[in-house]
Amino acid sequence: MKKILFFILLPILSTVVLASSMYIPAVKETEFGYQGVLATLEVDAEPGEGHVFVDTLPLTKIDIQASARLAKEVSADVLKQDLNNYNLFYIIRSESPIIGGPSAGGAMAATTIATLLNLSIDKSVTMTGTINPDGTIGPVGGILEKIQAAAEHNISLFLIPSGQRIITVRKTEKTQVAGWVRTISKSENVDVVEYAKNKWGTTVKEVSNVEDALRYLTGYKIEKEIPKITKNKKLENAMKDMSQDLLSYAKAKLEDIDTKKVPYQYENDVNTIIKNIRKKITEADKLFAQGNYYSTSSYAFVASVNTEYVKNLINVLNSDSKSEFLDQLISEEEEKIKTIEKELKKEKITNSVNLEIVSTAIERLEDAKINIKDAWKSFYNKDYQSAIYFVSYASERKKTAESWISLKDKFASGNEELDVKKLKPLAERRLEDAISAVTYAQTIGIEIDNSDIELAKNYYDKEDYMSSLFKSISAKAETNLAMELRGLDKNEIKNRIPAAEQKALKSIEIAESYNATPILAISYLEYAKTFVDSEPQTALKYYKYSNEFAKLSKSLLEAINQKIEEPKEQIRIKKTGREKSLSFSSLIVGFMIGAFVGYGYKQRKKYRK
Repeated sequence: MKKILFFILLPILSTVVLASSMYIPAVKETEFGYQGVLATLEVDAEPGEGHVFVDTLPLTKIDIQASARLAKEVSADVLKQDLNNYNLFYIIRSESPIIGGPSAGGAMAATTIATLLNLSIDKSVTMTGTINPDGTIGPVGGILEKIQAAAEHNISLFLIPSGQRIITVRKTEKTQVAGWVRTISKSENVDVVEYAKNKWGTTVKEVSNVEDALRYLTGYKIEKEIPKITKNKKLENAMKDMSQDLLSYAKAKLEDIDTKKVPYQYENDVNTIIKNIRKKITEADKLFAQGNYYSTSSYAFVASVNTEYVKNLINVLNSDSKSEFLDQLISEEEEKIKTIEKELKKEKITNSVNLEIVSTAIERLEDAKINIKDAWKSFYNKDYQSAIYFVSYASERKKTAESWISLKDKFASGNEELDVKKLKPLAERRLEDAISAVTYAQTIGIEIDNSDIELAKNYYDKEDYMSSLFKSISAKAETNLAMELRGLDKNEIKNRIPAAEQKALKSIEIAESYNATPILAISYLEYAKTFVDSEPQTALKYYKYSNEFAKLSKSLLEAINQKIEEPKEQIRIKKTGREKSLSFSSLIVGFMIGAFVGYGYKQRKKYRK
């Protein structure tokens, strides 16, 4: 009998999944305008390869697929759980065709989290709102129509995006004057909370993020963890040495400038530039004293670029043939860049930290090459001042590439050269993620520059997978930032900085718990802090970069099959026994198991009106 039971149990245990469901409001288009409807959303999770499946009836636009992928990404971020070992199924049913899909993004993310935590969703609660990559709930339209549909289905609590309590609606009135029908259209503000309570008896609450929504939907509160980051002394000392070298280099360059050779008509401009250079160096000194070494390097770089520009400008102005001198200058710098590029290709990479370092150097060198091209373009257009600046920038960018390469030996470990082709699946996945982010952003009306995506594709086609990864991450971070910033003023942006910093810190903590050294993530985190008060948008941008590159550091370890030390505390998906089977036969077996061990599988509820 035991053998029979084992063979009955084997198939069901391999098909067990988790599931949660809820009502979601939407709108449909009628001859009288938009009308609210209520659809059902079910999210299933089962062990798999990280795929996202969407099943809608009737069919919806492609934006629902982008929303589903983003819902998965946000859920993974909130739970601090890698979901690439799970397949997610999003099943949406509606009695009539609904308009679009982004407004269901918040609900999809909340239901995904509920599924993975094995939580039941209160069917008297629903919500509308797009989902942003940082987990915040974004604005939507058709709120009143959606609330009306929810009220007609006995929904008592309706969640809307924060900031949309007051909405503007357009009302059309017809009046008859002397036998003529006159149509007047005017706008008026409506307090959604008061209107819904008075008209339908429905309670409306604003929610700012998916965690808030989850609390109302399930009663479950996700506790915020305070990241524990310990200073990486080895990394700190390496960055200290590099920043000190770059700062000393910038100071020495400035001392070599001979302002006596500046022609009279250029004196004021040159003196202004030199004044700004000295200011930048002073700021770099302060940053160095505070231990902000990556920021020191960045400030020193700006100072050295402008110093190189002044030096080259003076030399060109004092040359017998300005065009010939500049031609030779650009040619020489171009050859130096090509030489370093050849040397970079010979670099032996033995660990993931070296991989990040070399890739960062390559990216700096690519930036130098772009500026050399711009220098030639300006030169041929006889815009010599611009040509001088571009070649100066390229020269100093080449210097920073060399500085990054100098760090490589400080993180040497292992003798066997890494097979970078192992990064192909990771590069492919990150490129798909970036494209998905751009697609989603475009569905909600945000214009996105696709240049980084195109570069990532080109690098991938050339089998330069690390460069492809860098560009994909940059594209995704920039796209996510554009989505999160829409409609926000400077104060609102600043209010989002603490959460962004905490996410970056947590991602770094997780990466370090796996014995990774997220060198770029830590550098961007430090750099972001210098912009918090002066340029909050820039600060937010670099916190996003920090978060993404911290995740990359861990992924690199996995991709290249290095030994990964498991962290002492791992975050696991909660399983409390509310699993269900995908098949009818498994359901029957479930009842049989209940007879033997006192445990019954619950048959999933069907939404029918």
